Amino acid sequence: MADYDAVIVGAGHNGLVCALYLMRAGWRVAVLEANEEIGGGLRSGEVTLPGFCHDRYATNVGAFAASPVYQELKAEFDDFGLKLLRSDKPYAQLHGKRALRVYTDAARTEAEFGAIGRSEVDGWRQLTAFYRRVAPDLFALFYTELPSAAAGRQLARMVSAGGFDALRLAKLLLQSSRGFAHQYFQSEAARSLLEAWGYHLDFGPDVPGGAVFAFISALSSHINGMPLVEGGAGRIATALGTMLQNGGAKVLTRTEATRIIVKRGAAVAVQTRGGEEISASRAVIANITPPNIFGKLVSVADIEPRFLRRVRSYRFGPSTLIIHFALDRMPRWTTADDLGDFNYVHLNGSEAEIARTYGQSLSGLLPDRPLLVVSQTTPIDPSRAPPGRHVMRVHVRTVPARITGDAAGKITATDWQQAKEPFAERILDLVAEQAPDLRACILGTAIESPDEIERENPNLVGGDCVSGSHHLGQNFICRPLLGWSRYATPIEKLYMIGASTWPGGGVNAGSGYILGKLLTMKQPT
Repeated sequence: MADYDAVIVGAGHNGLVCALYLMRAGWRVAVLEANEEIGGGLRSGEVTLPGFCHDRYATNVGAFAASPVYQELKAEFDDFGLKLLRSDKPYAQLHGKRALRVYTDAARTEAEFGAIGRSEVDGWRQLTAFYRRVAPDLFALFYTELPSAAAGRQLARMVSAGGFDALRLAKLLLQSSRGFAHQYFQSEAARSLLEAWGYHLDFGPDVPGGAVFAFISALSSHINGMPLVEGGAGRIATALGTMLQNGGAKVLTRTEATRIIVKRGAAVAVQTRGGEEISASRAVIANITPPNIFGKLVSVADIEPRFLRRVRSYRFGPSTLIIHFALDRMPRWTTADDLGDFNYVHLNGSEAEIARTYGQSLSGLLPDRPLLVVSQTTPIDPSRAPPGRHVMRVHVRTVPARITGDAAGKITATDWQQAKEPFAERILDLVAEQAPDLRACILGTAIESPDEIERENPNLVGGDCVSGSHHLGQNFICRPLLGWSRYATPIEKLYMIGASTWPGGGVNAGSGYILGKLLTMKQPT
């Protein structure tokens, strides 16, 4: 008899969610995690000073809050003490000395667009109305396997409910963020609001497919707020781990998988760094990006050469660099008095700046003025710092994984360990253009360079924080590969989930949820 029905490699949130649904369907499940802590990209911790809790990677859990996982298990999350906090000030975009602030209050937000021009208010209203009409059906697709009869039925419902909206949505899925923004706004300030959101993934302004993420993120945060987890985003992973252990599943940390054992064309066991062989009778599920599965965990001898070549062509996007700050107080933003209360503040997000940064990152240059996503969580969640103190995080979008030079011509280092300190000083200077007293507020700093991000989580190859490019050739039915978007692999009983599979990056729990349902449901989709 096998040790378990299913062995899941990787305790990121998708692995934990998949394990939970299998366990509750009666499967005997084990989750293996190489690190001491579960959660993958969904972790929080004291990375600067004691008492200061920082979200390591993910902070915005809006997709998780809207997911069927949270909706179905909300009572249990509540029992665990998991609390989602929603500020009425989700995000702002700084364009030169102009602040375009998005509130959950429609009138206040429209006043911000109205200060630019009447046409911009009209564009924002059109976007908001469009989002309200299509969001329920659109979100349902993100929790449906692609391709499938279920997805076909969902699309048919959308067409029958409103043909014009369906056509607009089809166009949206293929549009660049620039084309999308120009459709609704005349001013660069308003257009950059959308384009900055598209660049949270790897969509430069002119890359097809960038519009849909910009649309969803910009409008959902306005309408629903931007949910944060009280006490840190990592509490979601902790809650899932507790549910698993309380239900009898095994969550084995510091247990690194070194090989997936294949016999007669089927995955049957996982071998660990300690030499243990853990067998599975029904499924081995790899919550790992495909290039780290095939040819590494799975022997080349067990893989069809043509499939292996396709896996090796899987593309990763530009990298990110993250700076965490422990603050004595919040800095004073000069453009608007209330900017310190916003969950996210985007800096350097104009069309020209994003396009230039994208080109510089792809060519290996340290960008001169990259997009900065400034995350401020303690104004809404003071539990993350000692009384009166604060935390701040800056996501730098984007940087190269391998440095060939410096676009500003000032940093000579081409190794991240030598370049990260002077580059972080550049980022501080850029933030200080809008918050001049930031340096005076800093008590502690922690910098995570692309190579350190990958060492911490090997799924984030080269520091790509979403585990692979989301361009159209590697998204939707092509994620991770055309013909292999339903989580199966050419090896029987071996499945793959995670950010590199549909519905992609972010805290959405989508792939774990869909595969958990697929493996346990009795009727075909």
